[in-house]
Amino acid sequence: MTAVTIREATWEGFPALVLENGLVSVTVVPSMGGHVASLLDLVGDRELLWRNPRLTPRLAPYGAWFDDWWSGGWDEIFPGGDLSTLHGEKLPYMGELWCVPWSVAPWAAPDGSEAAITMTGLGNIAAARFTRRLALRADQPVLWASYRIENLDVHPLPFTWGVHPAFAVGADHRIDLPENGGMVVGVASEPLMGEVGQAYSWPSLPVGSASPSGSPAAASSSASAAAVAPDGVHDMSRVLPREAGVFGGHWATDLADGWLALTDTSARRGVAIVFDREVFPHAWLWQVYGGWRGHELLALEPWTSHPQDIAGAVEAGRARVLAPGERLETWVAFALHEGLDRVTAVERGDGGLIVR
Repeated sequence: MTAVTIREATWEGFPALVLENGLVSVTVVPSMGGHVASLLDLVGDRELLWRNPRLTPRLAPYGAWFDDWWSGGWDEIFPGGDLSTLHGEKLPYMGELWCVPWSVAPWAAPDGSEAAITMTGLGNIAAARFTRRLALRADQPVLWASYRIENLDVHPLPFTWGVHPAFAVGADHRIDLPENGGMVVGVASEPLMGEVGQAYSWPSLPVGSASPSGSPAAASSSASAAAVAPDGVHDMSRVLPREAGVFGGHWATDLADGWLALTDTSARRGVAIVFDREVFPHAWLWQVYGGWRGHELLALEPWTSHPQDIAGAVEAGRARVLAPGERLETWVAFALHEGLDRVTAVERGDGGLIVR
């Protein structure tokens, strides 16, 4: 058995903690909103999370615009994603937690069988306490995240919450989802990535044959054109190269099971995000293939609600609400897998996860 360890470190000049077990290593930066800066597949010797190559990580002032301070990695989006108001006050874009410092408490079992880092962030406008415990167990390639959200207010707390990891990807990567109630295009830079509001069945997105003159699609590369089959269908499970110059954000609604998966088909290694489908019935796929600020990344995000803004989710009847003093507890896991070209299922049992 390889012991699970925690050590103090420095990440880009910030105090950090590193949790590892010989298979997985995770680096967290409490002062940057509980930021998860690194998730390493130690066996495959690769960083799974995307890092913004043109941004020097720095502490963001409260209320800053998330996109202009985003260094990549994994953040928690709460109590709202898109611009929202709560009890009549404007919330920061992408919520409050990413731009406030979190407290931290490390723990390790004396026998080295498990170790964990518990971090807590407090809302400023939202009277809420948000706690996330990241844990590794010996000889398991799985990072476990346990969550507790507590409403400290005397009023009900409506919210939307998304787990927001951004992954480093290339043209050999593949996205897999369980069956779902349907896909809806939320954002698209050009028709190759769909039309806003378009519904389709994963992964087959029907694509129109023409695009407006002068639009980004008019200058689309051969890389993006090659993504469309002769029948006019774009296979959205295929990650496009950066040269495609496109981006899109798509909702997976009403997932039949709680998992999302990403696989590097050339290395036959990848990661599955596994979660409680009763808490996260939806997922947001933020697919950036060169078209947004020149970046290439993929965010696979379990969400409690859609749309991401609180008012829109309330109107749609999909916002979560905590009564005064109420708690929500749930979990998410990142399970590394190998030897697969695609993921078709994730099985749970005997305290572990099996990715198939």
